[in-house]
Amino acid sequence: MIKEFLKKYWWRYLIGILFLVTVDIIQLFIPREIGSIVDILNTQSPNLNQVKTLIFGIIMLALGLGIGRVFWRISIIGAARLFEYQTWKNMFDHIIGLDQDFFDKWRTGDLMTRFTSDVSTLMRMLGILVIMLVDTIVLTTLTVFAMGTFVNWRLTFISVLPLPLIAIISLFFGRFIHRRFRELQEKTSELSNITEENVSGVDVVKLYSNYDTMQEIFDNKSQEFYNSYIRLVKVWGLMFPLAMLVGQLATIFVFNFGGPMVINNQITLGDFIMTNQYIGMLIWPMMAVGNLINLIQRGRASLKRVNEVLEQKNSIQEPAREDFEFQGHYQINHLTFKYPGSQREVLKDINMNINPGEMVAFVGRIGSGKSTLAKLLVKLYPVERGQIFLDGKDINDVNGEFIRDYVSYVPQDSFLFSMTIRENIAFANEKMEDKVEEFAKLSHVHDDIMSFENKYDTIVGERGATLSGGQRQRVTIARALAKRSKWIILDDCLSAVDTETEEEIIKTLRQQAEGKTILVISHRLKAVKNADQIYVFDNGQIVESGNHNQLISQEGIYYSMYMKQLIEKNLEE
Repeated sequence: MIKEFLKKYWWRYLIGILFLVTVDIIQLFIPREIGSIVDILNTQSPNLNQVKTLIFGIIMLALGLGIGRVFWRISIIGAARLFEYQTWKNMFDHIIGLDQDFFDKWRTGDLMTRFTSDVSTLMRMLGILVIMLVDTIVLTTLTVFAMGTFVNWRLTFISVLPLPLIAIISLFFGRFIHRRFRELQEKTSELSNITEENVSGVDVVKLYSNYDTMQEIFDNKSQEFYNSYIRLVKVWGLMFPLAMLVGQLATIFVFNFGGPMVINNQITLGDFIMTNQYIGMLIWPMMAVGNLINLIQRGRASLKRVNEVLEQKNSIQEPAREDFEFQGHYQINHLTFKYPGSQREVLKDINMNINPGEMVAFVGRIGSGKSTLAKLLVKLYPVERGQIFLDGKDINDVNGEFIRDYVSYVPQDSFLFSMTIRENIAFANEKMEDKVEEFAKLSHVHDDIMSFENKYDTIVGERGATLSGGQRQRVTIARALAKRSKWIILDDCLSAVDTETEEEIIKTLRQQAEGKTILVISHRLKAVKNADQIYVFDNGQIVESGNHNQLISQEGIYYSMYMKQLIEKNLEE
């Protein structure tokens, strides 16, 4: 990832480095000019005009420093920000194309930490680290050369003698920083996860008044994060004072050896001051070695975490997209299915034939495999070859995106985006934005929307929180209808409305969607009794199938469920 970026944008770094080196060279002349001014002023009859000339030269050098810094910042920091943008884009493009198995396993908070904190660390490694690395090498080399050339090589050697110890200290502490930073990133992910879950599930927390439990969990995760950060700071905090102490030794050496040289007229007072300034310039590059090690170690940890996301593979091996005339005829032969990584058989020996234009219903107890089969029909999970056929083709030979282009799936979780109701309905097909009200009427939510102050321009909260459960479900159905697909799957998506409304919506859909295939998953048998084919699921198996009258005449599980719901309805009335 980083190698490919550098191969493509090496020229931006080259320009930035050239300006950075120019700035470093300019910096070398400022102490020399100051030393010259001191020497002139230290004479019995100082030449003030010469002093003014030197001051003007310092001003011009400072101007050059400012201009150079602007350009190297634009080039190097700009390139690092470009890397950050491209990495975000690559990560998003990658995960959005992964199958459902990835999102079932990865936590939202962990992904967000990798998108934010880890990518930001990599951006700093490609920006600040490059600057520090060039400065450390170039500025150190040039400064030592300038000290020896402009002042005295013997004093230079003695003065810089302690400075390499700073690099040794940084290298020693670097391995501890790497390990503790990776631990910190993991604790950051855990804290992000618990925060995201608490905010998303705030209704549950409030309804159960279980503040103490959630507060305790959050406090524990916060404490773990704090402890992890403190462990990192202890190492970091010990390294820098030690490095500063060694840096001050260099200043002591200058006074100890340079002072007598001034007294003995071996060097001038201006040379002595110049040497002190050069030593000050050398301390920062030596200190930067610690930052370099820190950034490299943190960058390595973050790079590994980002690569873990980019290296995730689809559990479904998608073939190249090959479009054909989609009819929606499904044949299922002896389908047995286990979720990836699980040994439990969710579906067992399923056999089914769904013809285009039919209304099909899946009914049965919760957890009996109804929704799982619906997800397999739109290829959200992998199945073995020879078990599901679409229009005569093995589903493994059909591109999943192609299938989902022709299928409108309304899941149990009625998810809405934080945008207007109109935008949510037109999300699947922006060309239908002018017909949004038509689809809202079909899903029986138009009257509710018109009661809002801003009507269809009402902005719903996060996940549609400002709407009731029934309103959210009906808006998601309107969104599915706006897609104008040949197949419509309603996966228990009307549980929040009453039975009569659910029955009326399904009846309207069947009338308006003539020629389209409708699959309804519901616990309310009255709502699906007019289906062409009803499949009764129990413990991952189809135990009964047929239309309503046929199933009633069998007096089996379907009959028992229907009579029980009928009695419950009569008791309610």
